Amino acid sequence: MAASQVEHTFYEASCFAVVTGASRGIGRAIAIEFAKRFEKKLHLVLTARTKTGLQETSALIENLDTYSLERITIRLVPGDLGNEAVFTSVLDELFVNIDASKYQRAILVSNAASPGDITKFGKDFSVVDAPLIQQDLFLNVTATLLMSSKFMSVFPSHPPNDNTDGDERTRRTIIQISSGAGQGPYASWIQYCTGKAARDMLHKVIAAEEPDIRVLSYAPGVVDTVMFRDVVYYSASPETAQYMARYLEVAMTPAESASVLCDVLLKDEYESGALVDAYNIIGDPFCL
Repeated sequence: MAASQVEHTFYEASCFAVVTGASRGIGRAIAIEFAKRFEKKLHLVLTARTKTGLQETSALIENLDTYSLERITIRLVPGDLGNEAVFTSVLDELFVNIDASKYQRAILVSNAASPGDITKFGKDFSVVDAPLIQQDLFLNVTATLLMSSKFMSVFPSHPPNDNTDGDERTRRTIIQISSGAGQGPYASWIQYCTGKAARDMLHKVIAAEEPDIRVLSYAPGVVDTVMFRDVVYYSASPETAQYMARYLEVAMTPAESASVLCDVLLKDEYESGALVDAYNIIGDPFCL
């Protein structure tokens, strides 16, 4: 096979990657896993609301045995993606001064999300809640769409008559962290379920429109994070809280779920736009 026809495996390429919600939990774990796995130059852009959390993520990466300053570049962009007033400036900063031609692979990981107000049932919301509902939808849906659009403009597709060698083209991947909440209803999680279901469909449409982009919705299973414990402890529905609480004893660590995701990316066997559930790979602990 000619050199120009050789396909890079996923982690053998130079890569630009944006990870949102990277200050803790699964976002942090994905950033760390990327740093472990990518073998060539990796430009990581990490964003979240808290600068301190991002700095902690960066320090964890820099303390890896495999870390080298020559191979891994980390840029931190603190900012609230759910705040419309600052969103545009944060979005622009994520992709500032990026030369797409320098990278064989480009990845967007849309992880940042909000569960909304899980202390209420649908009947408890009123007009006074509209601004907070809109803010939640902005983070979970609008911001996700706008980031994907920006990503596609910075790393555009190649026209059909482009003769660029396959190895010289930037392979693009969009990953969104989904949830079982997007697949089925859970009482008192009306905002969370709605937001996740909308994001799943949003990424299916991107996959349909952009066949040369690999699009993945990844349901990470129950992961022991601050957010998951919050939605268990503060859910208005006792049934939802009780159902989810049983998973706390068998919940994965963020690192374990991030590793499953990275294995999925390496195998590259998923249908673009599809939802891949971690439990379909490792098995649901209550079905084993």
